[in-house]
This record gives sequence, C-alpha cells and structure tokens, in this order.
Amino acid sequence: MKTLKEQFIVYAVEEVVRRVGREDIRIMDLGCGTAGYVPQLLEKFPEITYVGVEPIAASFQAAEQNVKGINNVTLHFQLGYDSVPDEAEASCDLVFSLSALEHIKHLDRFIALAAKYVKQGGVMMHRYDLGHALAPHSLKEWVHVWLGNHVPQLLPERQFVRYVGVPEVQQLYEKNGVTTTNVTYHQMPNHKHLEKFFRGQETTVIDELFAWEVAHQAAFQTLPEPVREKLFPAIAVWGEKR
Repeated sequence: MKTLKEQFIVYAVEEVVRRVGREDIRIMDLGCGTAGYVPQLLEKFPEITYVGVEPIAASFQAAEQNVKGINNVTLHFQLGYDSVPDEAEASCDLVFSLSALEHIKHLDRFIALAAKYVKQGGVMMHRYDLGHALAPHSLKEWVHVWLGNHVPQLLPERQFVRYVGVPEVQQLYEKNGVTTTNVTYHQMPNHKHLEKFFRGQETTVIDELFAWEVAHQAAFQTLPEPVREKLFPAIAVWGEKR
C-alpha cells in the first residue's frame, strides 16, 4: 500500500510524463529526505533520471542505502540554496519539493534555486505542509511557528518552521520566470490518521482516498481559504517555466 504522499509523488510524475509525452524525464527532488519512495517510483518508471538533494546527514546516509544499486540516481548532500554540483542548469523536466517550504528560512533563494534547474516549458512543483502552523502539536512547536512568522532570525535553520501562504509562493514563482498553472489541496488530517491503521496491509482504501482528492479539486477551490487550508493542509503549487 502506498501512502497518500507516495500516491501524490506518482501522480506528479505521471502528470509530467503525460505532459512531455515520454517517460525518460529528469527530475530533481530538493529535500529528498531518506528517498524511501524512490525504488518503487523507478520500478514503475525505469527510464526516469532522479536527482536528490538533502541537507541532513542522517537522512542523506539513509537515502544512499535506499537507492544503493539503482541506476540513474544521483544524490547530493547540501543545503537547497546553492548551485547543485555537476548538475546543468535548465536540465530537469520536473523540479519539486515535498514538505519543505514551511521549513525553509530563505524561501526566495530556495525557489530561485529550484527554478534554475527547470527546463523551459518544464514543471516546478512544491508541496508543503501547513499542519505545523495551523495545528501545532505542542507548545514548543507553537513557539517555533510564532518565531518563524514574526522574528525568523532567532530560529536556526534546523528548527525553522512557519506559515507559508499560496500568494507568497506564486509571487516567488513569477519572480523566477515560472507561471503558476494550478494549486491543489491534499491529505485531510483524518485521512492521514486513517492511513496509519492500514499501514502494511494490502488494501485499496488509500488509493481510493487519493483518487477522491484528485477528482474533487474543483469543489475544494470553492471553499473559503481558511476552511480549505484547515481541511487540506498539504498544498501543492504547480508552475511552468517560461
């Protein structure tokens, strides 16, 4: 069973494959974490070239183990602000991040870096999580969100978290030559909890939940923004490089 997030990753790649009309696409994942989903993704799309960038040592080491022996995978250990070594600019059909933007202290630099590696006509997509900001799970997290929103200079990079609004992301896209093409909303909190009960089981429940998300995006867009964000705190902003 794929998780909701793993379902989303496959969906994103399928969208780009459909768009360009071929499967040998090149994708870059900024903040790839342990890259645990990559083996399954490349099993489904063996012609993809995958580039992962990860700044946390333990996650990077786990990612190296998870992709060991898999062809056409490159990993880079660095912050997502500087040019990625040995990677050509404008070389990727898709550049994306997952659950990263809310933790990025210098969002303008991060978006600029992502845009740099997207081909003309390629896709940039960042999916981020507002759950920390809208429903902090502890007083410590609430304090970190407040600091991130109001006095970000007081938080170190590893502890940084804040609310990120869609208009801010869209403005940074536009500044870097990327036109927003869609904004989609995902992962209702109760669906995420439900997912945990079925972990490790063979079931179509999560597949059907994700298909429901995709099918009803137009209806979600009619909800008032505060309601929509509370119901669907995982937001993906999609754009095309001009």
